[in-house]
Amino acid sequence: MGGFALARTTLTENFIRNMRPDRRTEVLDTEAGLMLRAYPSGRKIFAFRMRGKDGRIQNAIVGEYPDVRLSAARLKASALRQQVRNGGDVTAAAQKVALANDEAAERKIPTFEDVINEYSNVVAGKLKIWEKTKRGYPSEAEKRIKAVFSKRLSTRVTDLTLLDLSADMSRYRPLSGKDTASGQVSRARAYLSPVLDWAANRRKFSKVGSGRVPSLPVVDLTQTHDPASDDDKITGRRDRSLSQPEMEALLPLLVWPAPASLAMHTKPEDDVRPIALRFLLLTGARLDEMVKMRWRDFKEDEGDWHKPRVKTVRGKPRQQTLPLSNAAIRLLRSLPNFERRRPDDLVFRNSKGKELGNWNRITKALQRESGTQAWHRHDLRRTAATIMDALDVSARVIDKILAHQAGSKDETVSRALENYLASMFKLDFIEDPQREALEKLADAYAFIENPKAFKRGRVPASSRNRASIDTAT
Repeated sequence: MGGFALARTTLTENFIRNMRPDRRTEVLDTEAGLMLRAYPSGRKIFAFRMRGKDGRIQNAIVGEYPDVRLSAARLKASALRQQVRNGGDVTAAAQKVALANDEAAERKIPTFEDVINEYSNVVAGKLKIWEKTKRGYPSEAEKRIKAVFSKRLSTRVTDLTLLDLSADMSRYRPLSGKDTASGQVSRARAYLSPVLDWAANRRKFSKVGSGRVPSLPVVDLTQTHDPASDDDKITGRRDRSLSQPEMEALLPLLVWPAPASLAMHTKPEDDVRPIALRFLLLTGARLDEMVKMRWRDFKEDEGDWHKPRVKTVRGKPRQQTLPLSNAAIRLLRSLPNFERRRPDDLVFRNSKGKELGNWNRITKALQRESGTQAWHRHDLRRTAATIMDALDVSARVIDKILAHQAGSKDETVSRALENYLASMFKLDFIEDPQREALEKLADAYAFIENPKAFKRGRVPASSRNRASIDTAT
């Protein structure tokens, strides 16, 4: 038999370990296709042999014992057997070509950082959290992800494991030196999860064309633990609005020119940030909406503010036309650039005509001078909504003022209704409920700021909180 012995048996680990042939010996396993080649030197190699559909005998090396154990050899032989049955070629030459193709494909697999950057480019114009800063710095989402998972950025994304990512989340500590970072890690996890879903064409990206092309077999981050879920310091909901005494102390500072006591580097006559924050209180708008507001968006004849784009959690960007109170309109007309305004000019701008910034600095100065603390600019929006609720403004109207897309779902109407409600339509003989609500809100601020000079009776009484705003006639 060609100078070597051939036998057939059921291979076992004990049989293989004890083999001591005096010449090359091939032992066929009862598992079709698998054989063991044993040599007098003590070398033992698992091999595969099977006749293909074309009648040719195909041979392939499975692995050397004991680096490859019997159980692993049988699994690999089973896979080779299936390839041959399907018409494949498992010979050494074919496997060499396949290996080269695999290596080439492997070189094309992007790194973890590459995929993050790809996703950022896809959604930057749709999701603000993924938009780079004005100076081209990374977006908030990108910064969070790359801070928490910094050690994995150069890893091929398909090599990432859930154990690796989970370990990074549990070990991460911020530069501030805090003992825990559950909030930051939770946000990084929330921002990264859709990135991996997009790469894998999973969940909301499962429809053809909505995910990455080609897709990648990456891990599902939702299978990891969210550290914020059992952190009693994180409630998941911020519940902070300014109280009436806090408002009494803060409102006199929200003027133009800015109070000199704030001691800003900007000259008081050039600093419109304090009065811009008053505008937020009067409109319940988001800071970003106010910062990007241009004079063309102020429809003075109608008394409206048209927002070309408001934040959406899902779906395409939407527009909003917000009726303004008389107080908000007077505020806009009082701005230093009102008389010389041009349509494309920013309404609230710095001395160079650019978008306002350094909000943390002005916020800290206002807190210091007013004796208030622990509030954020977004809490002004929350304060406006809370006061309107105290004034018995309906939840649906508050939702519309805040540009939330939740209105119709709270009532027995179709989900399609929102597609049939145009934001620009109005009737001259009917008071817009949003404008009416914002007028009440402005009156409440006026009373809080100067109750003695305020004409009693103009603020509708709140059945839930009469003591907060005295409206007795």
